[in-house]
Amino acid sequence: MSFVGRKAELNLLEEIYSRPTFGLVTVQGRRRIGKSSLIHFFAKKTNRRLYEFQGLAPRLGQSNKDQLEHFAKTLSKYLGIKAIQFSDWSEALEQLGRLPQSEKILILLDEISWLGGKDSDFPGKLKNLCDKLTRENPNILLILCGSVSSWIQKNILNNTGFVGRISSEIFLKELSLIDSKKLLLEKNRKIKNAEIIKFLSMTGGVPKYIEEVNPKESPEVNIDLFFMNPNGFFFQEFETIFSDIFGKRNDLYNKILLQLNKKTMAAGEIAEKLGLPLNGDTIEYLTDLEQSGFIKKFNSWNFKGGPSKNYRYRIIDNYTRFYLKYVFPRKERIQTLPSQQNSKGLIQWPIVFGLQLENLIMNNLPCLIRLLKIDIDDIENLGPYFQTQTKMKEGVQIDLLIQCKRGILHVCEIKSGTFVDSSVIDEVKKKNKNLKKPKGFTVLNHLICLGQVAGTVVESDFFDRIVVIDQLLDSDEFELSSRF
Repeated sequence: MSFVGRKAELNLLEEIYSRPTFGLVTVQGRRRIGKSSLIHFFAKKTNRRLYEFQGLAPRLGQSNKDQLEHFAKTLSKYLGIKAIQFSDWSEALEQLGRLPQSEKILILLDEISWLGGKDSDFPGKLKNLCDKLTRENPNILLILCGSVSSWIQKNILNNTGFVGRISSEIFLKELSLIDSKKLLLEKNRKIKNAEIIKFLSMTGGVPKYIEEVNPKESPEVNIDLFFMNPNGFFFQEFETIFSDIFGKRNDLYNKILLQLNKKTMAAGEIAEKLGLPLNGDTIEYLTDLEQSGFIKKFNSWNFKGGPSKNYRYRIIDNYTRFYLKYVFPRKERIQTLPSQQNSKGLIQWPIVFGLQLENLIMNNLPCLIRLLKIDIDDIENLGPYFQTQTKMKEGVQIDLLIQCKRGILHVCEIKSGTFVDSSVIDEVKKKNKNLKKPKGFTVLNHLICLGQVAGTVVESDFFDRIVVIDQLLDSDEFELSSRF
């Protein structure tokens, strides 16, 4: 499949590469999001020389020596010499800095937490290399990639030794709905928007997952072949990525996700459900999942400015949510009694959309904001909003609330059903009534929906704007701030 999207990231890499100095860039993002593909495409598109070194995936009994030997073999091939041997990473990285450079080159250390994770002194040795290249060699752009974002955060970004050394941090998110649609259309030019939404409800905008589905067959057939089949890619994928990223703590992270798959929760509630103390370790587990792209912490806020202390975590990865909802509870049965009819009668799309549509919307906020005609520079805060019930106030949950300057609130109701009737007006009116906000705030109501909207809803003029998902899929390409 062709490479789509990532224009802002490609432009940034080009700008850094063109500088007459040594450059250091980190690229982070969930597993399968296309970090390596981005660098490969950049090198190919710009005809730049790329030297790639990838860490070995974790396995039982693996040692630092294994990683060094693998690195040495790769380097030997690039240099066209017999196998080199290194006693430690100081020697290996010193030799790396001597790669032939008739012009500026790219060096990619991919899955760097696997590469150097067995040596506690690896960050310091890497820092020494960067210091030397900064002084002596402007012809290298060094790129550090990794799925274990917490390792990069701790050992590189939060390491005082790298202060002032990092040219840029790139965090890859899912592809937009528009770009995801382009990838599916490459495989089936006749695919309709309704089918596209079904596929993306299962995969999200993760490039590797979109590549793995077969849009020439129906989503239901894909579920039977790839999700409900013990040999299917998506059946095996969950355990693979979590073992690769989290290793021995895999089970604990799975338990956290299983709790969050039921509902959004605060850290204290998660800790209580799992019998864990609410301490630094538990917060670190949640942070690991967040930095790896599986969950996100959404703060509520006070309307006078700044976030409140109330926050909840939710799963933002559509594949993870779909797997935990439909595959994980049936895992043993699928392994014991595999059948091509596992999904028959199981997948009720209105329910699936209810769980997944909000994620697709939240991952495509720039496009939605454009369609709502909201000036991006006016936005002060946005995200799911929740108001905890007390004796003095009712509980309120708003799918998406956008707070703008001059006291304007955009209340966005997301509906996933095939038909939206006039009851939605009463629902939103009730939320507006119970929402505790300062006097003088103006509320604008918007409806974002998947299905057909009743004529009575349109004619009521209650909603300032109505956005149908087709508009997000068919919108023209555009550039907006990366703050989202």
